[in-house]
Amino acid sequence: MRNNYIINLQNKQIIKLLLILLIFSIFFPIRLVFFTKEAFLTGDYSDFTSFSLYLSDIFLILIFVYIFPYIYENFSWTKINIGLPIFIIWLILALIFKSSNLSQINLWYCFKFIELIVAYETFMIIFQETALKITFFKLFAWFCAIQSVLALSQFASQSSIGLYKLGEQHLNSAILGVSKIVSGGTTLIRGYGTFPHPNPLSAFLVAGVIITVYLLIQSEKRKSRMLYSLLLFLNILGVTVTFSRAAYLALALGLLILSIGLTVIARREAPKQSQNRLPRSFQSLAMTLTMVTISVIVSFFLFKPFLFSRATFSDQSTIDRKFYNAVGLNMIQKNPIFGVGVGESVLHMEHYSSKTLQPWEKQPPHNYFIIAAAELGIPGALLLIWIIFSHLWGLLKKIKPGIDFKLFTFYFLLFTILATFLLLMQFDHYFYTLEQTQILLWIFLGLIAAEIKNPREGDINS
Repeated sequence: MRNNYIINLQNKQIIKLLLILLIFSIFFPIRLVFFTKEAFLTGDYSDFTSFSLYLSDIFLILIFVYIFPYIYENFSWTKINIGLPIFIIWLILALIFKSSNLSQINLWYCFKFIELIVAYETFMIIFQETALKITFFKLFAWFCAIQSVLALSQFASQSSIGLYKLGEQHLNSAILGVSKIVSGGTTLIRGYGTFPHPNPLSAFLVAGVIITVYLLIQSEKRKSRMLYSLLLFLNILGVTVTFSRAAYLALALGLLILSIGLTVIARREAPKQSQNRLPRSFQSLAMTLTMVTISVIVSFFLFKPFLFSRATFSDQSTIDRKFYNAVGLNMIQKNPIFGVGVGESVLHMEHYSSKTLQPWEKQPPHNYFIIAAAELGIPGALLLIWIIFSHLWGLLKKIKPGIDFKLFTFYFLLFTILATFLLLMQFDHYFYTLEQTQILLWIFLGLIAAEIKNPREGDINS
């Protein structure tokens, strides 16, 4: 008989509180930095060669410890997550291979991967056994809207707004290393929110837009529809002021996938008895897509001059990305089995480069799978690919003929978000290297695993 450890209402409320605190700590990355002996080996301090204890780490561990009795009594490896223990074994083998020259960075990044797998298992259990999925989505949409307002404020004032203790960076167009655009001969900072860079913020906001679209489609009350419409508008504005071209592309892909898939299922549900009346699902979808279109158009015209400055693929940012990826490919070619060491690609950049690099030029390869192969070897990267695509395929198999609109929309939401993440992985490293986006990826993998393992085909809140 299954243990009902988490089903108890009191326990559920405690988990809900811890979940709220965890999500807050992800969006507002409060941390304690530890300076390793490798922290300054690039010639200057680098986050990539040190490590930090985040508030989100603490809340994640608290949730795991709280539900551990349930995990202990119900844990088992299944087809959907069998790649995880194999990946852990590969991490251990990579450490053994490098045992004669282990660094603190190696050990820390291995610990982080194990922590992410713990996050995956924890959220798989939580979202499988409780009704917290919708709570999570609502909180996510709200926090994204807050970040959008912060990013808009930063862009409008062209400076930080003073939330340094909540993770905000010191921002000014004169500060070296702050991400900027140049429009009409003027240098302008991009919107950061409380994230370390506009690009990881844009990944959250892309997911936030897609989640808000889902909430708007599912909303039945006029007040809720108005509220989610406002959040949708704010989140689209927020994506815009990050000025991330990859995010624009990912958002366009996500909205296209949603539009096609949901239009097909909504038309299928049209009532045969009334050819002159659209089904409620189709009305809700049409209203939502109209709101998306209006938000995108308004955002485009508000920021039109600045957006045109990003309409190029010959700028220094693109050139740098190609260079970092080329260095990563060189690492893979010379270290195909175990890589250069987990977490150490930045330390070895100059060794595998064709030129001398300044400290700020020593950055990871800007592709998730290239950096994974460079640091973990090709087998390690293939294991990560297997883990991610097995979840995508498992979710697709849940979308069966005859599935109802509500459940189809939920599955398609998860599929779309993971598809946008995969696209973003081709242009940056933050899903591999940065705390917030690392946890974001593995939380959604855990959520997808919960749905794949769930035999019920009914209420998503079950």
